[in-house]
Amino acid sequence: MDSERDVLDDDGQRTVAAFLERCITYAASSIERKNERGEDTADWEAYRAHTAFALDEVKAGRLDTWFDGEDHNGPARTPLRLGSDRSVTRLDELDHRERARLLTATLSPRPLVLVATTDASGRHNLAPMTSLSVVSNSPPLVVMSLSSDRKGRARDTLLNLRDHPTATLYLLLSGPDDATLVEHTAQNVPRGTSEWDSVPHALDEEGNPYLDRAAAALRVTMVEERSLPDAVARLVVFKVDEVHLPSAALNADALDVLCQHGLDRLMASPTGWSQVVDHRTP
Repeated sequence: MDSERDVLDDDGQRTVAAFLERCITYAASSIERKNERGEDTADWEAYRAHTAFALDEVKAGRLDTWFDGEDHNGPARTPLRLGSDRSVTRLDELDHRERARLLTATLSPRPLVLVATTDASGRHNLAPMTSLSVVSNSPPLVVMSLSSDRKGRARDTLLNLRDHPTATLYLLLSGPDDATLVEHTAQNVPRGTSEWDSVPHALDEEGNPYLDRAAAALRVTMVEERSLPDAVARLVVFKVDEVHLPSAALNADALDVLCQHGLDRLMASPTGWSQVVDHRTP
């Protein structure tokens, strides 16, 4: 992370946010245990939802006056809208870092996945990615952009997919523990070194590492690799073969998963306010 102040002003806010995140994680575990025992989870579901809303209030800065000693009944932060006082930035005039910061700040949050692949020698790789998007439901297709390093060398993930086009995309639970997993897998290690060695995991029925603590997993097959206009990155198209979910979450409308918000910050989604939009044609 580049800056602690992206959202939180001081240690007090960070402490409260960390506490609320742990409450949400604890609630999720309690819900899971009660589901396993066939017990009612309504109270815990409500607790998790209200705590997530409180966390969103703290991170969005709507409770800043609670931490700075000012009048707690003072005016709320004014929402920033385009209006007439707007700035226009041409992206071709920015360097890579500033361009990435502006794009990720605007098109955000994005789901974070850990991509598990295998190289030609059978060695396993695990890498975090956020450039994932669903582009078709029938057939079930997702796309992902895979960049190269500064020397133009393709990511291990892409090199592995060219050898073995199957992969598993793991979505993580929101919370500091799973965010730490991302830090472990984001390290720049020599090709052939397995990031799986630094994260707790199980083995699947074929003896391959399986991230059983994940919120969900997608088994996918790369069906196409494309170049991007004037870009070093490559676009890969996956067909989704299987979706792995906890049995209790099979009918869930949305999962509580880890997302990237902005350039470097990880956060929970969904949090805070929401509304169902009826998009059916009259």
